[in-house]
Amino acid sequence: GVFYNRNGSLQFDKVDDSHAGRYSCTPYNDLGTDGPSPIINVIVQRPPFFTLKPKLVYVTKMGGTVEMHCDARDRDGYHVPQITWVKKDGSLLPYGRFSVNGGNITIEDIVESDRGIYGCQATNEAATVTADAEIMIENVSPRAPYNLTGNSTDTSITIRWAPGYIRQYLEYIIWYRLADAPEWRTLKVNNKHILEATITNLQPAREYEFMVLCQDNYGDGMFSKAFRYFTKPTEFEQPENGLTDALLQFSQIGSPRNFNVRQEQDNFVARWEPPELGLDQLRFYILRWWIEPQHKLYGSAETSETQYILENLDEDEMYTFQVFALSTTNYTSGSNELDVYVYPYRRVRVMTISGVLILLFCLVVISILLYMKRNRARMLHEAENVKI
Repeated sequence: GVFYNRNGSLQFDKVDDSHAGRYSCTPYNDLGTDGPSPIINVIVQRPPFFTLKPKLVYVTKMGGTVEMHCDARDRDGYHVPQITWVKKDGSLLPYGRFSVNGGNITIEDIVESDRGIYGCQATNEAATVTADAEIMIENVSPRAPYNLTGNSTDTSITIRWAPGYIRQYLEYIIWYRLADAPEWRTLKVNNKHILEATITNLQPAREYEFMVLCQDNYGDGMFSKAFRYFTKPTEFEQPENGLTDALLQFSQIGSPRNFNVRQEQDNFVARWEPPELGLDQLRFYILRWWIEPQHKLYGSAETSETQYILENLDEDEMYTFQVFALSTTNYTSGSNELDVYVYPYRRVRVMTISGVLILLFCLVVISILLYMKRNRARMLHEAENVKI
């Protein structure tokens, strides 16, 4: 429909070809009018449409050639919109190995990175429309999911991940287990378009290990890197037997005190003091450390001692450490967080030793050259004396 607005403008709703034409506006008041406005030509533009779409799937082999066809026209059937090809994951088309002829694209010497979804885009002044096509490579499994993250309740953990690459026929299976258990369980993600899954019926205040398996029509792909995450402790509830608040706070537990991480010889050692509250309820301590700035959980350890030796930390990295006290009622209380930078001692040591060895080698070479020079001078001097 057509609507008149109070500000004098004309509004078209659900524009179609009938709205095209020549328009002018003539203002009036009690004194009459000063005449119509200049003529305005309204041209109704329509998005292009495909006269030839690429196939949904192109299957090829490593080193093969794929040619995908595409063509489009404007609605009047005469003008040709601009046609371009893109890769839907945002990466560039393979440099030096593709050619475009009209709306058709040819990719030669196919490699693994060429697989994925491509888009044929037709653009005119009105809009851009896209037709998708996928290149699949025989006997090449899908890439592994990555960037696993999670959040939890006391009995469930929700895992999210990023796909190795985007395609239409991927399925995901979650493998999970208690971090200290040998047996794995699996959960299939029914919705192919959702990149997350919630695992339920878990134990409170326990650490679980997860891996995400990606598969397509050609079978299983690669597992993601292992990812560990804790369920939260069970919320503590007020007992019904009338225990006092003083006893309640001991049924929970305090935080470990005076937490510190220091380097001793070739390793780092984490030390802390027991909590002041609820020590008789202590089950064990949980030490965790994350690598920064990604804040990715790098390691975790359970101990009944008040110290722990941290071995094999990567050098030239920043870590965040925190220790938790876990009570018999599955209540946890964490210490302060500590940021520790692991200096690249081994690298510096190797560079120093290498520098010293190079210096010694240079000194030896210089000494040999000086000795040879002096020996030659002495021999020449003796030869001159013999001639005399």
